Amino acid sequence: MFSKPIHDVLKSSSFRFALLTGFTIWFATSVVLIAVYVKLENTIWRSIDNNLGQHTEALLAQAMENPDINIDDLVTAFNAISQATAKANSGTNMMDMHDSPAMKALHSSMGIVSPPNHLMDGSRSLTGDNGNLQFTREVTLPTGEIISISQNIEYLTDLQASLWQSLTFGLSITLLIAFVAALILTQRSLRRIHQINQACQTIMEGDFSHRVPYQNASNRFDDYDQMALHINGMLDEIDTLVVKVRQVSDNIAHDLKSPLARLRARLESAYENTPSEELDNGIAEVDRLLGMIKSLLGIAHIESRRAESFERVDLQALLNDVEEMYAPVFEDSQLDFSCKSMPSFLLADKHLLFQAIANLLDNALKFTPKGGVVALTVDVDDKKNICLVVRDTGAGIEPNSLGKVFERFHREDSSRNTNGFGLGLSLVQAIVTLHKGKVVLTNDNGLVVTLTLPSD
Repeated sequence: MFSKPIHDVLKSSSFRFALLTGFTIWFATSVVLIAVYVKLENTIWRSIDNNLGQHTEALLAQAMENPDINIDDLVTAFNAISQATAKANSGTNMMDMHDSPAMKALHSSMGIVSPPNHLMDGSRSLTGDNGNLQFTREVTLPTGEIISISQNIEYLTDLQASLWQSLTFGLSITLLIAFVAALILTQRSLRRIHQINQACQTIMEGDFSHRVPYQNASNRFDDYDQMALHINGMLDEIDTLVVKVRQVSDNIAHDLKSPLARLRARLESAYENTPSEELDNGIAEVDRLLGMIKSLLGIAHIESRRAESFERVDLQALLNDVEEMYAPVFEDSQLDFSCKSMPSFLLADKHLLFQAIANLLDNALKFTPKGGVVALTVDVDDKKNICLVVRDTGAGIEPNSLGKVFERFHREDSSRNTNGFGLGLSLVQAIVTLHKGKVVLTNDNGLVVTLTLPSD
């Protein structure tokens, strides 16, 4: 029933809110049931007292009709026609247990067996006769003699026990239902929240086309679907703005390419006529700008491509080519370079994948000091994805900048004096995103770049 661990459900604010709501309902139900219980108690004792009152009036009427009758005969005649029991009060009233500790404890306890306080006056008492509870009312005859009229209330003991058992069982079941309902409702709520969080996590990992799913049909949105609708609308607007910004930079790069090419041709022509260091530096600077424009247009081209043209690539053979090309370069830079691969295949664009690896190795070559180590390895994770890892022993990247280095033209302060435009990792991310993978950067005695790509 539960897709999330019970510990996570119990810690969630949704569960606390649902449990508070359930407990409030349970408490209100308890108050209502107790009020009904008190009302029932008063009704029962009012009925008992009224019944004894009617018997008292009947006894007094009988005594008025026969003023000379003996008290024992009066009691016998009354008992013969009445459901109550009358007894002549001997003065000591040995069966009156109203003042006994047991009766005081019974009277102070809460329950139907205990009469309400307003009924326990001087003429009424709770007595016991052979273990049976009796509610007794003393009647003073016109002659001054006293007769006690009693009604058996032993049945109230069983009634009270049954009512308390029913209340306890009912409230326990209600509390249990409230707790289970809170768990079920919380799980339902957390399932939708988990879907939204998962969608947001997917978008944060680079899949900007992903959107938060809806639970209900169109025009029947609940609160969560309304939130998903607003999040998706916000993402659409952000995506539109990002596309516009990229289009501006791509258009600028495209428009500058031809003028810069013409400028370079003129500088070369001028250099051939009158060679000078200034013209040579100018040509080099134009070449740098043309390289930047080429990178920008390359990123735009990659982002607009689709995966239909992919082919099955032997990654081990590709890395052998990379090692053959870069081993002499690292050796000349006095760096220890190693490349460890394993037989693996994936659907990819071989040339783009080679370019991504080359960019990462160029960065490692640029920022790893002499005597350092650069390692290129291939592994497989638990989901059978291919993990291509480039590890160096350089200074790494500031933790606050790990998420910014993929932005176009972003450069760390430590790399301001080096060649480049801050487009290398942007190009790598575009290539990996095209292959439905992800790039993760971490610091571990240097920079570790992990490219996770789906296997063939």
